[in-house]
Amino acid sequence: MLRVRLEYAHPWTNHAGMYLARERGYYADYGMDVEFTSGDFFRGDPAYLLAGGEVDIALVRLNQLLFHQQGESSLISFAVMNQCQIGGIITNTSTGIRRFRDLEGKRVCIPMGVKRLYTELKEAVERDGGDFSKIVTIDPGEWEPDIRSVERGKFDAFINVAWWEPYQGSLPFDRVVVLPFADDVAPHHSYYVSVRREMLDRNPELVRHFADATARGYALACERPDEAVHALQPALCHIDHEVLRASLDAVTPSWFDDQGNWGVANLDMVRSYTSWMAKHGHLSVPEDRAMRAIDGDCVTNALLPNRSRSDATAVVARGRGLIRVPLRA
Repeated sequence: MLRVRLEYAHPWTNHAGMYLARERGYYADYGMDVEFTSGDFFRGDPAYLLAGGEVDIALVRLNQLLFHQQGESSLISFAVMNQCQIGGIITNTSTGIRRFRDLEGKRVCIPMGVKRLYTELKEAVERDGGDFSKIVTIDPGEWEPDIRSVERGKFDAFINVAWWEPYQGSLPFDRVVVLPFADDVAPHHSYYVSVRREMLDRNPELVRHFADATARGYALACERPDEAVHALQPALCHIDHEVLRASLDAVTPSWFDDQGNWGVANLDMVRSYTSWMAKHGHLSVPEDRAMRAIDGDCVTNALLPNRSRSDATAVVARGRGLIRVPLRA
């Protein structure tokens, strides 16, 4: 059993390629019996569970990846989920919000008071010529806001996943307004598909095969979205299939780079986002330590499809301290 921990409390359409790969037998073709897990963080977040060996693969944020860089339990990212960040402002047409500066005087809920999101929102509003100090920001505590809170008049807008939350309300989709942060503010990959260093050292071919099967799943999900929705149905049977399809259509373009490849990390963007987090006090480790980890291949593309086996071998050898060579991004 290969245990894969998803990043959130439940699956969503961003995982469609993985579920479709499993349904189509792409993992089984390599002899892998894959189990996707999600849920609460009672035993720790996905990065903590991965570092502790409770799961084999996990989807983690860059900050978590950089924090867990200790010996054999170090985390190595071998693919990324999205080519841009997934957050943004969500509201509906009744609020009159059409752009970031329209948030002046509005009540904006920021999930769990995440400081990074305050910084991103401030940059987005100021770039649009608005005054961030005129926004009424609301911290909901341990609860995440959703579109139903806007419909009930509790907030005027909120920050959350721009390709999932907008479709969870009762209004027609054309009444929803989404202002994605995307590439305008702190560009970054959303989640990093990661393994422990010791697992990569022990079985690099398994990681390579998982990446190949997953990439095939995402390519198929893009080509045949209805089949992707069908693959998600057992895990998301409580969500209307039209909601799943609308969300899937929104998130799909973010999966692939300019050459149409899934999973490829832009290392320049990884470094620039790391510096951005350090500048604003959001980085979990000192910046120099984070950059050393990145330069040491804690984020690599070498195990993705169409990469040479010598690249993967170099990543493994580097972790064992055998060689010090630059890898192709």
